[in-house]
Amino acid sequence: YIPETPIQPTTAESVFFENVLAHFNRKDLFPDKQAMNRKCTPYSEFLKCLHLFGAGVLNKEELIQLLRGLFIQGNIPKSGQNATVNASSASNHAAFVLLNEFHKLLLGRGPYANQDQNLKFRAKYGSYPIREYDISDMSQEQTPSYWSYPSDFVYEKFSGEQEKDAEVLNYECFAIAKDWLEKGDRMLKSPEEYDGVKARCNVFEEVLARIEDEMYEVDMAIERNSCAMRLLEPIAEEAMRLRQQEEKDGQPIGRLQYALPPRTLNSIHIGAIARVYGEAGDEVIQHLMANALVVVPIVFERLKEKDAEWRKVKVDLDKEWKAMLSDNVEGSLDVQCHFYKRELEKCFTADWLLGECQRAKSFGKHPSKIPKHPAIDRLQPEFALVNEDVELSLYQPHVSVPISQNMPHKDALDCLGALFSTDSSKSESNNEKFVVVWKDFISPWFGLPSEWIARYPRTSNSPDRSASTVKFVVGQRVRTVVGDGQIISVIDGAIPNTFQYLIKFSFGVGYVRPSAVAHLLPSNNTQIDESSANKAQLMTDNLQIIFGTEKIYLMVRLYVLLVTMLLHAKDMAGVGYSRILSSLKDLIVGKIDAKDFETDCRKLAKTNVFHYASIPHLVEACADAIVKVADEDAVDTLYHCSRLKLKDLSLLRSLSLEVTEGAVYHIQILHSGGRILFSYLPNGVNLQLSNPRETKPPDSDRAFSSSKSEGRTLEGREGQPEAKR
Repeated sequence: YIPETPIQPTTAESVFFENVLAHFNRKDLFPDKQAMNRKCTPYSEFLKCLHLFGAGVLNKEELIQLLRGLFIQGNIPKSGQNATVNASSASNHAAFVLLNEFHKLLLGRGPYANQDQNLKFRAKYGSYPIREYDISDMSQEQTPSYWSYPSDFVYEKFSGEQEKDAEVLNYECFAIAKDWLEKGDRMLKSPEEYDGVKARCNVFEEVLARIEDEMYEVDMAIERNSCAMRLLEPIAEEAMRLRQQEEKDGQPIGRLQYALPPRTLNSIHIGAIARVYGEAGDEVIQHLMANALVVVPIVFERLKEKDAEWRKVKVDLDKEWKAMLSDNVEGSLDVQCHFYKRELEKCFTADWLLGECQRAKSFGKHPSKIPKHPAIDRLQPEFALVNEDVELSLYQPHVSVPISQNMPHKDALDCLGALFSTDSSKSESNNEKFVVVWKDFISPWFGLPSEWIARYPRTSNSPDRSASTVKFVVGQRVRTVVGDGQIISVIDGAIPNTFQYLIKFSFGVGYVRPSAVAHLLPSNNTQIDESSANKAQLMTDNLQIIFGTEKIYLMVRLYVLLVTMLLHAKDMAGVGYSRILSSLKDLIVGKIDAKDFETDCRKLAKTNVFHYASIPHLVEACADAIVKVADEDAVDTLYHCSRLKLKDLSLLRSLSLEVTEGAVYHIQILHSGGRILFSYLPNGVNLQLSNPRETKPPDSDRAFSSSKSEGRTLEGREGQPEAKR
């Protein structure tokens, strides 16, 4: 059974008891000769009256009557040699002041205890915070962050508040954020509504709190030790004096037994002594109580040694604390960094990226449905229903993202390479997968130099699929990953020692890389047709189209996000970008932690620190996506289909679906236009091959012809369903 905690006195009650004790010690209430017993003092009589009132023996009027005589008479005897007729006027005035204070205290206990609180509950605003109410009509905006209290607002006052306190307390206005939360919102929008005690989400605040705890513990240990020293110092001096007196008297030391008075040491003193002696603290306390004459001087000297030692240690710790505080105080004030960083990292998730592509039609029709946040404005893609560029031949709802070769692709490669080469969680096989995917897909897809990946050699002895050991000649029949065909021509690439074949298949002609050729087939002596009509069936080199899987789509989107984030960081940081990139690589290889990286970024760039802090998470997400694409083992064959350069997109889609049924994402890049486009085409959805806005209605549709004659165009009927068009 745990007993209930006793009721603690309020500030006003404690002050009243101190005033009563001081009143009974007044000189005009003390006679020259003490006529009363020491155990029967006016203060003890005052406490007896309170006990009788609490037990119900006395009522309120009887208690006031007894206390009035006690406060006025005090220690003045009512009869006898030292009796006086009247007390001084000053003591009478002080007695009436105490009685008035006692009247007020009675209202704070018993049935009157909660009347102020009940009054507030019955008021218009109740017990809810003022920020929960719409006070725009009843309050005035003093500053952008402060509003005045309504005229009928009931304030809360503490028990010991006096008139002087009210002069410095604020009863006129309160702080409120401009973008205050609406009902149902959970995300904090303003630093003024951030409560570090309730929601400490900032790692820099954690460091400050830890330093504060350490400073508190060190200060408390030194202060407790000093408190024990102040208590034991006179006792130790007395013990030394007694020992010296015994030596002078010629008596054997220790003949007389001395003991400390009861309750000389409280819990603070005992704890301080026990801390000094560690595990032997209990034994030292027992010896101290048993033989204080010998033990007290020894303990006192030990406390002095520890006091000097701890104060010296504190001087060194103060330097460390000061440096850590200066490094973390600026980060602790950046409240929005944590929430903006979380919004950015949400954009890197698979659900978010897949939802953007699959809901491109809805976002294109209703732009207001597009999620918006200040942190992701720079990364917001464009949504469109139809692309008017005839060269792209994209007439499906799609997502458009900017991309160019001038973006920091080299920096992105260095970050990914550092992660795969140093992270213990990534095995050598994953490093091999990264090199293969970059060399066979990412580098040629974005038109990047192939020598970049040479710094990350293959770790296994598996053959390089992109390496060509045999160069076939025109007229030979070969078997490729997309079917059998005959080589029409061999085209040299812009990079030395690179080339590709133009091969005629049963379904048409297309370009094939040497790595896509399996082996040579017997020749059938078919005449080679090298006319320009074959090349007319192919798209230009400026355009690349691939029907990829979900994993390929996520990898491309994440990589584009990575280079875009690095480009924005380069623009915002300016000359400090190289140092931020170096710090980022140190974080990836494990030389520093995320907090140190964020601190370095904050030193180099005072704003938009959340942008830099979210890049490491994006690097990890992109690396995981590359590994998943390699494990899927479909990107190589799908990209071979893409390199056919077929203008017939229906045929290209059919070839891709024969490779895998998951090739439902239409991805194409136009290098001259600086855009990469994504469209979602699940199985069962037909590929739109013509612009629906330019499609003429059939002649039999008289109603539409009639409306057209009246000046209505197809563009004016955008709200009409697709089926009716």
